[in-house]
Amino acid sequence: MNFMTRMELKEFSDTELVALLGLILRELGQAKEGSLEWYAAMTSLDNIYCEQAKRRVVVRPQPRGPCL
Repeated sequence: MNFMTRMELKEFSDTELVALLGLILRELGQAKEGSLEWYAAMTSLDNIYCEQAKRRVVVRPQPRGPCL
C-alpha cells in the first residue's frame, strides 16, 4: 500500500475521505505491526484525520470596533 499525501487528499470529497478511511483501517488490521505497510497505513490515517480537521475549521469574522 502506498501512503496518501495531504496534497492527494485535497482532491477527495468528504464522502470519499470517509470511504478511504474505512479502507485503510481494514488494511491496517491485516498489516503486521512495524511493517512498511503498517507505517504507510498509519501515515495515511494521520493525513486523512488532518485533512478532515482542516475542513471542519470555521472561520468567523472579526468583530469591528466602534466607528468614530
